[in-house]
Amino acid sequence: MAANTVEGPVAHHFNNMGQQLATVRFGMWLFLITEVLFFGGAFCAYTAYRVWYPRDFEAGSAALNVGIASVNTFLLLTSSLTITLAIRSAYVGSRKGLMRNLLFTIVLGTTFLGLKAREYQLDYEEGLMPGSYTTMKPEAARRDAELRDALQPMLPMLDAAVSEQEAIAFVPGTFPRKVRDPLAFYKFEHLEKMFQKVSGKLNRSSDGFNENVVLALEEVHYKGERTDRIAPSEIEAEVKAIRALKVIPSKAELEAEAQRKHDKGEFNPSRVQLFFMFYYSMTGLHVLHMIIGLGLLTWQLIFAQMGFFDHKSRYVYIEVMSLYWHFVDMAWMFLLPLLYLCGPHTFGQAVEQFQMAIGLTHSGH
Repeated sequence: MAANTVEGPVAHHFNNMGQQLATVRFGMWLFLITEVLFFGGAFCAYTAYRVWYPRDFEAGSAALNVGIASVNTFLLLTSSLTITLAIRSAYVGSRKGLMRNLLFTIVLGTTFLGLKAREYQLDYEEGLMPGSYTTMKPEAARRDAELRDALQPMLPMLDAAVSEQEAIAFVPGTFPRKVRDPLAFYKFEHLEKMFQKVSGKLNRSSDGFNENVVLALEEVHYKGERTDRIAPSEIEAEVKAIRALKVIPSKAELEAEAQRKHDKGEFNPSRVQLFFMFYYSMTGLHVLHMIIGLGLLTWQLIFAQMGFFDHKSRYVYIEVMSLYWHFVDMAWMFLLPLLYLCGPHTFGQAVEQFQMAIGLTHSGH
């Protein structure tokens, strides 16, 4: 839209209309550059931890509601269209068209926020709030109590196995202790780790978030195991297998075992908490920008009704507002794959999650 074809009042600190329009646009672009730096820091930090803990972030993503995220993406993309149509309406002097398109954009943005609030509510109900204050869901608490009851009798058995191998592995009365039987020492090390793992589980209170997120991942059929998983039946079998060893496993056998665990998709629930900290901070930052944008759009809608934009030159204020709104949309288009799509999801799961979120179906769990 050429500046020399636009008529309207020129502010006293500008020489002509072209300078005024260029300055308004330049000011918004300068502001958006600072916003890119603002969001860029969060994206860079997320990317670094995503590279370090890929399995854990994948598990965290799998617990998110991709159904709501998908619908919200459609809403934001549609709002980009309506605010672009608002620019055209302002340029051609259609007050009714301008108000209609601004109103459509506000409605779409408000619906986005409503669905996002619903998503946060569901996350809260699932107990997916990182922090030591998170309360375990009843089902998670019941399972945790049953596990503790099953592990309690195993502690003396493990203690006895550790003492047995310790007596064989070391030369009596030496300090620092000298190893006399490498195989017994290997068995002692592994049994000691098992003992510490079980005693640690029994002596520490369980983290509410960790237990809740494991339950949530089971509900979406996520195929992966927690790194701190303890199964009483497997402990007994593993103790028997370690005691029955005749030779120390080779390096190739140990590497094969490590690869087997990797292929199982093991995740650390504590690191999943880190993912959710990024999730809440980054989406919360986006929500804040959405609220600001909706406030500005409402202000423009009021001014449009008053006839402020009847001057053709003032379409530029709608244009720069659209730049801000497009930036908010673009930020979401980065958040969608980074947060929601880095874990396994299916189309059927997305549909089911959205239907449950709006009350069309109920969870069977």
